[in-house]
Amino acid sequence: MQKIANIAVALLIGLSLAACNTTKEPPTTAVVLVDKPQLNLPPVDNVKLKDVDWVIISKSAKTGEPGSTDAAFRKAHSESLLAVSPSDYEDLSINTANLLKVIKQYQAQLRAYADYYARDNAQNTKDAGNGTKTAPR
Repeated sequence: MQKIANIAVALLIGLSLAACNTTKEPPTTAVVLVDKPQLNLPPVDNVKLKDVDWVIISKSAKTGEPGSTDAAFRKAHSESLLAVSPSDYEDLSINTANLLKVIKQYQAQLRAYADYYARDNAQNTKDAGNGTKTAPR
């Protein structure tokens, strides 16, 4: 009798667990597209370079004439030399500094882009091709 009671209890527990498992509809999963935050890029200045006048000094100038510098030609191993006045040299130096400043600003933008898109790779999102991103998997 004890054996039949144990079997009946086990059968009752089994049927009650099986009843909990049956559902009318399978569970659904929703994919939610999340808008990406706006990319904030640091600004880049417009480059305004100063004019620099270059002077060409040729080797064909006679000794003693303006533009004749025999020692400079021997040192440079050249037929002509380029030169600038002191004020043009300052302008050239300012132009170089301005270009370096703008290059650093562009590098900052590139770092901002790299960080912005590195977050996508870290979250395992994929570009859907239409500007939206699929949800992380």
